[in-house]
Amino acid sequence: MPLTLEIGFIESARSGGDALERLITAVWPEAYRIALSILRDPGLAEDAAQEACASIARSLPMLKHAGTFRTWSYKVIVNQAITAARRRPSTLTLGPLTDRAIHFDQSDALDLYNALGALPVVQRGAILLHYYAGLNSGEIAVATGLPSSTVRFHLMLARRALRKALATTTQAIHSSEEVLPNVQ
Repeated sequence: MPLTLEIGFIESARSGGDALERLITAVWPEAYRIALSILRDPGLAEDAAQEACASIARSLPMLKHAGTFRTWSYKVIVNQAITAARRRPSTLTLGPLTDRAIHFDQSDALDLYNALGALPVVQRGAILLHYYAGLNSGEIAVATGLPSSTVRFHLMLARRALRKALATTTQAIHSSEEVLPNVQ
């Protein structure tokens, strides 16, 4: 659920204390969801979300306009996640040893999770901020520190890659239906 907080709530949190604690409690789930979507690692996402919330708490008194809190907080969260992604050592998955036994019919499932995971971190962040958080390219530009034309370019590349990845999944589903039309 995208982050929406009242300006009065943000203003009262500037003074610290219980109001700041309530603000961070309200921001935490969104920070974790965004970080997890970018990092795809629960432990790293938790660390990045904690760092982002700590940074928000430290910097909130310096925020000039409470109305910009939403975009500013997404900037802090995304930057922390991207920093964590850059520091993360390259690892290989243990594959079936770590997979949980979750069973579902994959015959018509689109693999959006893996398609998003295949995107470069900057493109994944832009797509998530646009479609999940509902930010426009100008707001994403503010949140990421990139020019809005660069954000639009990353969105275009990400959409193209997702379209291609998801079309491949859809084609595989339809081709198996053509080969085995009446198999249940």
